[in-house]
Amino acid sequence: MNLNKSCNPFVYLLTPVLATCLTLGISFWPQNAEAHKGHAGPTVTFMKNKVALKAMLPVGAKIVKRKQPLKDGAREWAEKTYGVKLDEQNYSYYLATDKKSGKVLGAAYITRMDYRHGDLKIAVGIDEHKHLTQAVILGIKEKYVVDYDGNVGTGLINGYAGISFEELIAKVDELASSDKATREFAAAVRDAAVLLATFIR
Repeated sequence: MNLNKSCNPFVYLLTPVLATCLTLGISFWPQNAEAHKGHAGPTVTFMKNKVALKAMLPVGAKIVKRKQPLKDGAREWAEKTYGVKLDEQNYSYYLATDKKSGKVLGAAYITRMDYRHGDLKIAVGIDEHKHLTQAVILGIKEKYVVDYDGNVGTGLINGYAGISFEELIAKVDELASSDKATREFAAAVRDAAVLLATFIR
């Protein structure tokens, strides 16, 4: 006599139920968001990095690419001064200095931000007086070109060059109720500009 069968009469009932639950669980398991990125198509490039850097940084300056963590107290300063929370990580950015004196003349940052099921490549430049030199949309997934081409623009974006950080913060607040592309780009420009400011302050 098989003791397992006689002592566990519910085994036969439970087995098909468990099998069904496992099958449904696998069938309805949430899909990884990364899988959707392939549906947005290839990246459409509007401007090359070198062209953007030339537009954002002063002519004749020495340009050096740096990779470093934020300085001590930088995160606290960014949040207290501009309300921007920066991550603790190493950042790559471009520093422009005078070839003779070594004086800092400006900085630029190139990064990617998530947008829907794709990403957007942007560039932001500032000068030593904490004014934006340019804000650039370098490229975006093909599916979302229409979102930016029709609302924000592509390449060099009007309305950002020359404005101060205070004006930029106000601009972001004004655009908070705008379409997704406009408000998210403005916020990304603000965050990038503040990040640069922490390196050259």
